[in-house]
Amino acid sequence: MTERDVREVLVVGLGTIARTHLAVLGRRHGVRVAAGVDPEVPGGHPFPVFGDLTEALRRSPRPDLVVVATPTETHPRIVREVLAATDALVLSEKPLARSHAHITELEEAVPDVRERVRVAHHFAFSPEVEWARRTAAAHPHWGRPGRVLSVFNDAYGRLPAERLASYVSTWVDSGPNQLSLLGAFVDGWRLVAHEDQGHRAVTTLEHGDGTGVLTSNWLAADTSKQTTIDYADGAVQVRMDHTSMTGLVIENGRVVEHMGYVGDLGRKEAHYQGLYDVLLADDCDPRLGVPLATEIARLLEAGERASAGDAVRWSEVPGAERRAITGA
Repeated sequence: MTERDVREVLVVGLGTIARTHLAVLGRRHGVRVAAGVDPEVPGGHPFPVFGDLTEALRRSPRPDLVVVATPTETHPRIVREVLAATDALVLSEKPLARSHAHITELEEAVPDVRERVRVAHHFAFSPEVEWARRTAAAHPHWGRPGRVLSVFNDAYGRLPAERLASYVSTWVDSGPNQLSLLGAFVDGWRLVAHEDQGHRAVTTLEHGDGTGVLTSNWLAADTSKQTTIDYADGAVQVRMDHTSMTGLVIENGRVVEHMGYVGDLGRKEAHYQGLYDVLLADDCDPRLGVPLATEIARLLEAGERASAGDAVRWSEVPGAERRAITGA
């Protein structure tokens, strides 16, 4: 597939994340957003907006690409409907599904899912992640990654309940971002432990050559996201700051590489710019594929199962919060 193949785009869901898709698509030559779908039918768009997907597919131009930017729980159903009604390529927001079973059902219903569905694992295309991938590839003597620490904080704690519901939980919202960006460096994840209280989660995993700890938190003053990957038995650290889109390589305690970002795009648009660059040039990139989405769904499900039997509660203390473990 080349960029010339995608002319007409249908965007399903016109909420917050769709605005980033629209901004990025609006800068691409030869690509036109032909229509949108949203039950609230918001105005102000330079294209027709339909309140119903069936109506949009009947009345709008035949799409080459359908972007599904709806709440998490709706992704499998809408993707399946689009696949059945069109021959378009489908780009679903992440996660494609919260459970492995939902993806299996989709694959059983539509045999060519893996050829026609891509997933917007946008963090995997952030400038600092691309830089870290190139840097690690240029230093094969570092060997495979060992310890991984990924810390994601978002200031979502004061959002209205209905807005938080679309994110589901810190694990379901941040976990796919963390896992997809790390998928460029390590694979073969196995979930060892997971503690989830909705607004905060801590996940411990093992991979083929080491361990990983992923934390996510909505009780934060502002956004702050970083990932550190150890190489060479800890002698080398690759540190990515996903908020500023910068990076460091520290070797034996000394900074040996320092990556900066001076682009014109904000953080999310930079992610999606990179994603669409790849999608429209090489839609077979594994970072976009259903196999990665399936692995992420398996880990999300494992985390939610572990959390269901968790004996952890959070207790308040003045000016801070303390974790109390009970029933151990």
